[in-house]
Amino acid sequence: LKLATWCGPSARVGAMSPSEFLSSPPVGTQIQQGKSSSSTSGGGETLSGAVRATASYGATSGVAKHEDEEADLPHSQWVIFIRHAESRWNRAQADYSIVGLLSENDHGLSEDGRLQAEELRRRVRVVDKLLAVDEGDDDEDVRKDDGSLGSTTPVQWTRLLLKPDRIYSSPFTRAVCTACIGLGDLLSDERPLVLLREAREQKNIGGADSTGVAVGEEIPVRVASELKDLYEGLSEQEVVVEEFRGLQVDVSSCREEWWGAMTGDEEDLIRARVAAVVDQLRRTRGSQPGGGGVAILVGHSLFLRTIFQSFLISGALDASDLMKDIVGIRWVA
Repeated sequence: LKLATWCGPSARVGAMSPSEFLSSPPVGTQIQQGKSSSSTSGGGETLSGAVRATASYGATSGVAKHEDEEADLPHSQWVIFIRHAESRWNRAQADYSIVGLLSENDHGLSEDGRLQAEELRRRVRVVDKLLAVDEGDDDEDVRKDDGSLGSTTPVQWTRLLLKPDRIYSSPFTRAVCTACIGLGDLLSDERPLVLLREAREQKNIGGADSTGVAVGEEIPVRVASELKDLYEGLSEQEVVVEEFRGLQVDVSSCREEWWGAMTGDEEDLIRARVAAVVDQLRRTRGSQPGGGGVAILVGHSLFLRTIFQSFLISGALDASDLMKDIVGIRWVA
């Protein structure tokens, strides 16, 4: 898997200029046939350590991975992680507001979160126009995929972002709102927003922000209501709500209660969910070499950290530093 993320743990997209959006160098770790290497493209700190092989996540969840099944998988995929924009829970934490933390479940976006998601969408439009003017031959290098870390440039990563094969999201409201606002131009009838119950945030004891309130077809209804409230008093309110209602949202994995118990998530459950999400990403099909595809996943900081911790050798680097500073990870399995 080849991964990239442009949003840090607070999704401060406003701190990155459009030129930085294009020029941020991917940092990565590569494993191939049991050998690991680390490098950077265009600068940045080098990551040390190895990535666990594809079979590792199957073993983690107790699912047997047969050689013939692995042989049928695409050689590689590209995955772009986006952490949701600021939620009302995040804002209440920053303001030390107990009422804000506990007055609701499944907190939606704050006003700043809405602005962050809108800024992401604006920058997607900016780079789309810039790259449309200068097509070049960058796509060709991506399709060749020679396996070296330096083969995917920031411009190529951006082209992949603009043409994903699948767009996934956690079913929590803050993630769905980030996806439909920030990536609205990338969603279509042919490319719906697919909700993955396994991609929900890790739940601590209580965890009001990680307790859902809607299942199945109720989720888009809740999100539409959230968007209406989020844009209350703004001229674009009706357009935003109608645009969302016109989107295709696949809720098939969330037809039953999909959030964790009040006692919080046990470690075995978290590992199983990580395995399920990575397996889903691993099986994305598209136009990339060997039939692999490009996937975008809108998710949560704790869960994304666990994915990185699960696939990087312990001690290779601190996961919190990873989430603060990393602009890209590239895995080859």
